[in-house]
Amino acid sequence: MRLISVVVIIATLALAGCKDTDTTNGNGNGNANRVSDFKPPTLIKPTQAVDPAFKSCNPYFPLVPGSVAKYVLNYSSGMTADVTVIVDAADEGGRKVFTQQSQIIDRSGGLQFVQSIIRKFVCNGDKVEILSEITDSTMSGRKAGSEFEFRENSLIMPGPDELLRKGSTWSHTLRAITRNPGEAPQRSDVPTVIKFESAGVENVTTAAGNFKAVKVIRTIGENGTIDFYAAGIGLVRRVAKEGTSWELKEYSGLTAQN
Repeated sequence: MRLISVVVIIATLALAGCKDTDTTNGNGNGNANRVSDFKPPTLIKPTQAVDPAFKSCNPYFPLVPGSVAKYVLNYSSGMTADVTVIVDAADEGGRKVFTQQSQIIDRSGGLQFVQSIIRKFVCNGDKVEILSEITDSTMSGRKAGSEFEFRENSLIMPGPDELLRKGSTWSHTLRAITRNPGEAPQRSDVPTVIKFESAGVENVTTAAGNFKAVKVIRTIGENGTIDFYAAGIGLVRRVAKEGTSWELKEYSGLTAQN
């Protein structure tokens, strides 16, 4: 799979199906000669301390400045990565904008895969809207990036009452811009529609604990994920249609709510 395809899929679905056959030798040892050369980047950390008095506008998408959530990401290809997600906030244009940064690092080093995803959000009452998303990726020394342009008032998480109502739906639309070194940016002429549906509450167990979570079905064309959001924590598990999965392993600055 070309790197740019991986970038677009991960940035859109927060998943990837990395199946680069050129990186595995006949013995099934992926990039065995390059693992020792792989130097993972320094783990990201929030620039702000958690304010105990801070109250999230939406408990299922808490966006707590100073918080950290860590996940294990298992790709359908068999690759495993560690994910660190941090949140900071600042006033921009007279409103508080929350910046969420995700850092994905190939655990084995075999594909030398590192990715940074920066997304910005604002609250609209008890709803959360997404403003922008920028992704930069490196795989085996090759770099690529993408950017998403969202329509105004693009809803990523409805208010708790709507979210907890099984069968409720929402959506947003974006256009993708891909960037390759030495090439002009390519802007998609066709908008991408992401659809969401609340599918009720389920009990979810991860390495970080047991959670009562809302199941959200997210669909992009024929692709999609099933996401589980717990009050006070946010995303605790994600399973993609093609087999990639996320699982929360630890967190700080967040407090689970019953």
